[in-house]
Amino acid sequence: MCGRFTVAAEAGAIGEAFGAGVEPLRDVHLPRYNVAPTDEVPVVIAAPEGRRAGPMRWGLVPHWADSPKVGARMINARSESVTKRKAYRESFRARRCLVPADGFYEWESRASGKQPYWIHRPGGGLFAMAGIWALWRPADGPRLASFSILTRAAPPALGWLHDRVPVILPATVWGDWLARDTTHRALTAILAESSPPELRLHPVSRAVNRAGYDEPDCIEEVELAGEGTTLR
Repeated sequence: MCGRFTVAAEAGAIGEAFGAGVEPLRDVHLPRYNVAPTDEVPVVIAAPEGRRAGPMRWGLVPHWADSPKVGARMINARSESVTKRKAYRESFRARRCLVPADGFYEWESRASGKQPYWIHRPGGGLFAMAGIWALWRPADGPRLASFSILTRAAPPALGWLHDRVPVILPATVWGDWLARDTTHRALTAILAESSPPELRLHPVSRAVNRAGYDEPDCIEEVELAGEGTTLR
């Protein structure tokens, strides 16, 4: 699972890293150090003029949903079964996206409470989480674009913390992932072959546990007191 993540970059850096236009991001608050479900963040999609980075709400709302509230329960989609669920099947077929991030959080249960860890690539830098998106049209009012992050089994080095991690796509497959005409077989091969890159992690402040806390010190390493862990 991916329940929080970071995108500590300005719009220009996102555009450069993903080769995407960023004009739609002009009103999006960046950088972000503690993105939580239902927040609006940059997402990269294919557009007629090329890749475009624009704002979407985290938590996919299918076009047939009665209310956007369902999105809060659909922040992640398991890559192994994404085509088997009605809520995700159409988006996987026709609306795939890249979710820029430079890290994500997972939690360890300790005797004193939930301890967050920030997981990131050595040296930092943006990477692309595989995503799917949808467009929900209310009876009146503006349309809502929303997305889910695809997950896969965690590598052994992270399995002690959580059994799932986001699918991180190498740049070599970004074009095929976004293209509308990529075959189902090619898409499933991309997911199966996109092994997690080398990742590092360190404990961070428990201020991260508060969804509204979004400051640069969220990702700073902290020293843990010696204490036992409890079962998750």
